[in-house]
Amino acid sequence: MGILNSRNLLAALALLLLGGCFGGQAGSGREGAIRSVDPLICNGGEQAALDRVVDGDTIDIKLGNGEIERVRLIGIDTPERGESCFAEATDYLRELLGNGRVTLIRDKSNRDRYGRLVRYVCSENDTFTEAALVREGLAVPYRYYPDTYYADYLQELGAEAAMAAKGCLFDSAMKNSAAQGSACCLICRSGKACGDVCIPADVTCRLPTGCACDG
Repeated sequence: MGILNSRNLLAALALLLLGGCFGGQAGSGREGAIRSVDPLICNGGEQAALDRVVDGDTIDIKLGNGEIERVRLIGIDTPERGESCFAEATDYLRELLGNGRVTLIRDKSNRDRYGRLVRYVCSENDTFTEAALVREGLAVPYRYYPDTYYADYLQELGAEAAMAAKGCLFDSAMKNSAAQGSACCLICRSGKACGDVCIPADVTCRLPTGCACDG
């Protein structure tokens, strides 16, 4: 779970925008088909009972036979336990999902390499939880190939959250600055460089080297 943080995330994300058992699927059209109204994704998929929220991007569900399955939310990353914003992201997902049923929507993959189901998740009141977490600055968009049907939509929400300094991931974004006249696209005066953006110092960076620089 790697985390991004930057006032200039909009520019970085703009480049990206240019550049089973639970068998409900997110459509098979072109990658990144954008949905501007969240509940549209919640119209399909399969229902399941929520067992517990593990962290900001992982839940356990209970099947009809009583078995528990772990589900990794598609297209977002939230902090690891012990990192900044872990509690906030986890608590917000609990708030979104409550104690009711959830809707699971499959993209292309059924499971990840850890054996978890990979799904978009909607709450009982049709809230697209991945989008809600990103919009509130508690998760960042992350492309998990080949499951990228809503990737562009989530990228747009992430850019908006960063520019508005939303949530604990982006509240220090305005401390960073553009690096004019140098090879760096961003000087990270708060946190550390990670790819083309800045992240909190204690959060693991999982992005390849980019144009952001430590300041």
